[in-house]
Amino acid sequence: MRLRINKTAQENARILLPKLLDKYFKAGRKAADGKQSARKLHGFRLATKQFRYSLELFRPCYGPSLERKLEALSSLQGALGKLSDYASIRATLAGDKALAAKLERASETKLKEFQKQWKAFDADGEHKRWLRYLEKGR
Repeated sequence: MRLRINKTAQENARILLPKLLDKYFKAGRKAADGKQSARKLHGFRLATKQFRYSLELFRPCYGPSLERKLEALSSLQGALGKLSDYASIRATLAGDKALAAKLERASETKLKEFQKQWKAFDADGEHKRWLRYLEKGR
């Protein structure tokens, strides 16, 4: 994301954030398809973090209405963080089959939670609502 120094913060937000949004939704749809490795899901967690932080940077351009959107992203990030934690523990303690089985079940549950959250986040028309919101600003 490159800010344009000849533009105001609001103008930069209207130019940059819709592009980030499109990339984010595309990546999210792929991440939630159930076919991604723990490594790929971790990459999407980082993308979620980057998108959230980018929105936070422009918080003054959107005001309090942005908070609900940030909370949804934070929730997605949390579920993805747990999946990453489970994968790291599994790799570290690979010899413990009982623990690996428990972690596998926990991962499956957390993946379903993430997919449910993503489905709500990307419900019909949500991408367009986000786009209108980001293009409009305050």
